[in-house]
Amino acid sequence: MIIEKIDPARESFSDYSIENTMLTVAGLTIDLALEEGDQQAIIQFGSCNGKVHRGLTPRCEHVADVVIPPRKYQTVEVDGPPQGMSHDGMNEGEEAPTTHTETAQAPLDVESVLLNLWPVDETRGETIQEEENGAE
Repeated sequence: MIIEKIDPARESFSDYSIENTMLTVAGLTIDLALEEGDQQAIIQFGSCNGKVHRGLTPRCEHVADVVIPPRKYQTVEVDGPPQGMSHDGMNEGEEAPTTHTETAQAPLDVESVLLNLWPVDETRGETIQEEENGAE
């Protein structure tokens, strides 16, 4: 997995772990292979009142983005004739092929998934408390 900090000079969100295709962000686990599609997928995580959730809502802090590249396909050799092939369309004495090729979904390459980590705003709680107390 490619891990990038949005602002390398500041402390970034760090409550995540990866095991095979399972990514856990602040206790929320997603299967990256199930999220993979024919187009790039972006999954955002936000935090409201100290609780991380999937998606972004107004007034919540951005904590992480997961960018899953589009699904890849590969050509594989399969035993037996192609599905639906019969001897009807073949010349006399000709035998059905013993193997053929098909296009199949390639397994997710977790190393190509990008995890963007956003900076943690440690002063946010202090600023809100100061504003409530009337301080400037």
